[in-house]
Amino acid sequence: MKPENLTVFELFQKQLRYAVPLFQRQYVWTEGDQWEPLWDDISNKATDVLDKGEFYYELHRHFLGAVVVSSVRPMGFEVPAMTVVDGQQRITTLQLVLIALRDYARAVEHNGLADNLAILTENKLHHMQPVERFKIWPTNADQRIFEDIFSAGSPGKLLPKYPLVYRKYARQPEPRPRLIDAYLFFYRQIEKYARDRDDDGNEPQPSLPIAEIHSRLTALERAVTRQTDVVTITLDQQDNPQVIFETLNDRGVQLDPSDLIRNFVFLEAARQKANSEQLYTKYWYDYDKPAPDGGLGFWKVQESQGRKKYTRLDLFVFHYLTYQRSSEVLITRIYKEFQKWWEDKTNPSIETELVQLQEFSKVFANFYTSEESTRLELFYRRLRTLEVTTVYPLLLFLLGERRDQLPPTEIEGLITDIESYLVRRQVCGLTTKNYNRFFLSVLSNLQAASPLNRNALQALLLEPTGAAGRWPTDEEFRIAWLSQPAYRQSHFRAQMILQAIDREMKTDKRENIQVLSKLTVEHLLPQKWHESDYPLPRDDSRTHEELMANRAAMIHTFGNLTLLTSALNSAVSNGPFRRKRSEIAAQSALAMNAYLQNLADPFTWDEKKIHQRGDHLFQYALKVWPRPAG
Repeated sequence: MKPENLTVFELFQKQLRYAVPLFQRQYVWTEGDQWEPLWDDISNKATDVLDKGEFYYELHRHFLGAVVVSSVRPMGFEVPAMTVVDGQQRITTLQLVLIALRDYARAVEHNGLADNLAILTENKLHHMQPVERFKIWPTNADQRIFEDIFSAGSPGKLLPKYPLVYRKYARQPEPRPRLIDAYLFFYRQIEKYARDRDDDGNEPQPSLPIAEIHSRLTALERAVTRQTDVVTITLDQQDNPQVIFETLNDRGVQLDPSDLIRNFVFLEAARQKANSEQLYTKYWYDYDKPAPDGGLGFWKVQESQGRKKYTRLDLFVFHYLTYQRSSEVLITRIYKEFQKWWEDKTNPSIETELVQLQEFSKVFANFYTSEESTRLELFYRRLRTLEVTTVYPLLLFLLGERRDQLPPTEIEGLITDIESYLVRRQVCGLTTKNYNRFFLSVLSNLQAASPLNRNALQALLLEPTGAAGRWPTDEEFRIAWLSQPAYRQSHFRAQMILQAIDREMKTDKRENIQVLSKLTVEHLLPQKWHESDYPLPRDDSRTHEELMANRAAMIHTFGNLTLLTSALNSAVSNGPFRRKRSEIAAQSALAMNAYLQNLADPFTWDEKKIHQRGDHLFQYALKVWPRPAG
């Protein structure tokens, strides 16, 4: 490799393009972490330049960091190009600073300075392709945005294309693309410095003459282009770009594991002389693609895994590797685990592996996006509420690798049994700590099972007998159903279970009406109850304290819980039962609330009735979450 210390002027003065590979990530630098510190360095150096005058070159130059590049052989009369291996965030930001400085210089008619800056921001040769004019050409997802910034000429012409968007009821606007915000930030800072404005935007009295503004802009230009150094490291054929990329990964914003994996895969593709750009566009771009409004795309959204958050793409790779290897994978070492898995394969085909990765990612995406129009989608939605992700590798096997080999009825039976196992254990308050190893064991056994069917899965789910792994029996399930404080354990899961019961209660005689209203859990016997409205049992030998304790134990059980709209919930929440029952009977269309219309005594609600209704709901719970005998 060949290291070289260059000023920003020397970096950009040549007719040269710095091309960021399509498979690298989008621009991610932010105001607080990178833009502000960089601007502080630039503005402080500009002030030093003003103080030194024509002797500014005696100042110590500011070192910004390193950029790693490799040469690209030009075709015909193309502008020479370099591929940016590392440092794309730094080099892109420098171009944004120069473009903003160019635009503001034009705005205040400092045309000589603007022309000098144009040399550093645009290649100008005859017979160029349009893309060759840009000194830096970002990764695919940022190209159109960067072109808009370059061509706009001012924030006033750029903002109509990228206005702030407020979603309904949102306090904060939707995030704009980072490149747009970076350009706007530097343009504002340049304007403030040139006019000597304070932090509130107030100019000095009297305002600076135009000559002074031009002088301050010139100082900024010299601070950026002549007083800022970048080390460029140019790789030769013997250097390994991926190793160097990983070594330098502690600079700037930490890369996600999937960023390292993407670079590893496509550098491997280049090594195999495959068409990296074509493979990226066809098989990987969807993972990097931003949302239509410029925000985070689906795969860049973060989800919780334990105490930390990871992007959905990182989580997919983690669960995919776990499924592929049928063994535990450390989520803190996703990239290293991927490397090891790849190296253990014999001459892996890049395209074959990417095709398979894409197919399984479609299955994984359903875990987060499906609604509930089918039984499988209903299962996905309930699984999200249960927050049990350790079952994902098993599901990738059943619903990815083997789905075409199993009839739909068998698939429905398999997911019903998995859901029953999870829900029964959740209701019974049994631990989830052993799920990782247990479901890996189930996965390994099913991969070897012949034939693979529902009976094979049921046998594996029924095998454990201890609290760490057993599938609760009907009797254990019933005892917990009637006695455990389901609402206190998790009101989200209690709501999901009640919705499942209401769905099961619907018969062919009922209209198939979809409930669009947002439902909340309501306590029939209120959490804040008055004895005048809900008297304690009088024909009971227990003491008042014992009766109170019993009521406290039953108030959060399923027999006392129902679902209502938020408006109806607020209207009846703490009132007497006779009014609450009549309002629910009159207003609610849910099947489970029809039970309240046929009470023998419609004026009282006590422990006995809570128990009776709990038993009534439990009969439907057995149908939703069955368990085979044995």
